[in-house]
Amino acid sequence: MKKLSLLLAALAAATLIGCAAQEPELQPAGGVSQDAGTAAEEPEPEEADMTNAANIFFSPHTGSDEAGDGTQGSPVETIEKAREIAEKTGGKCAFLEYMMTVNVKTEASAGVNSSAGGINMIPFTGSADSYYFKGEMPIKGCDTQKYAPDGSVMFSARYILKGTDCDGKPCSIFIENNGPALDLCTPTVITDSAALADWQTASLRAIVVPVSGGVDVNVYKIHLE
Repeated sequence: MKKLSLLLAALAAATLIGCAAQEPELQPAGGVSQDAGTAAEEPEPEEADMTNAANIFFSPHTGSDEAGDGTQGSPVETIEKAREIAEKTGGKCAFLEYMMTVNVKTEASAGVNSSAGGINMIPFTGSADSYYFKGEMPIKGCDTQKYAPDGSVMFSARYILKGTDCDGKPCSIFIENNGPALDLCTPTVITDSAALADWQTASLRAIVVPVSGGVDVNVYKIHLE
């Protein structure tokens, strides 16, 4: 059970990060869920709809209506094509528009474990290269993993990217990414880019994919219909 708990903690590594080296022995007693401070809160109606909806992925700049099937790895190009796929599902769908991928490289972690819970902090560096933004982290970010005594967990990663937006103008982006699981992360964005200003108010989803040396953080804009 100890090996299994450590593996789950590594795969769930931060809203943004995972697979960190030298992770301290923080072993949740149960499955991944929201921490004790938020578990009792009722979700907003739209958030509940988003969680229960089937995800259909589209990307105006990298997808293909001819070859894509609407999955994360094979998005279609237009939301119109995504709607066609949604009609065949017969259920509630969320259309996830691809924004960018942040390539995260994790470093050695540090933490503390006690009867009051566990904390694991993982520093990281990274960069992004997409249609909307190209840039790097000027300073290290940090992912904080909080484990409650009952086995629940919550991840929170904060970092800054500095580079150029899709208009070719220099800009910075601050991202705070919170969530209880790799596919249920909610980014909050603050940016001085006029071209990306709508990211600050849009409903966003981050899906974290473990890779060698860290994770890829895929950021999407949510369209509920």
